[in-house]
Amino acid sequence: MKRKYISIALCLVFTFSVVSIAFSMQQSVIMDYQKKLKTLGYYSGEYHGKLDEATIAAIKACQKACAMKETGKLDKGTCKVIDKVLKEKEVKEKAK
Repeated sequence: MKRKYISIALCLVFTFSVVSIAFSMQQSVIMDYQKKLKTLGYYSGEYHGKLDEATIAAIKACQKACAMKETGKLDKGTCKVIDKVLKEKEVKEKAK
């Protein structure tokens, strides 16, 4: 009986650890894109890693400027476009 409780406790600890790591990674990704959106002029807030109203508005503004559907979601397609536009901006600035 004790083994069963120990197994359950270990499973809960492992699950909590995995969820915490995933949450940290998500915050890190959002913060990275907040910085990128700020560099592109779409975001003016602080880098906190939260998908708040200001971040969603910045994502939508960037999506609109890039002729994408304005979802406000930081999905793979949006991330690729942001990365592409940022790279193009960096190339233009180096050429000056």
